[in-house]
Amino acid sequence: MENILQYFLTQGPFAVLFVWLFYSSRKEAADREKQLYQTIDDQNEMLKGFSSKYDIVINKLDGIEDRLPKK
Repeated sequence: MENILQYFLTQGPFAVLFVWLFYSSRKEAADREKQLYQTIDDQNEMLKGFSSKYDIVINKLDGIEDRLPKK
């Protein structure tokens, strides 16, 4: 019994440190992942705006090409 108690007294702080470091790194990774998904969503919204503007530009260019004299 004394050997087990001595073992946990010597290894306990390292086990607690390991668990704390593991937990904090997982929490940081989850926060980073959440921020990454938010960035991706923001970029997708911006690209949707560009795609609607692109369609307008293409339609106007088609109109201009239709008005040009044919060679």
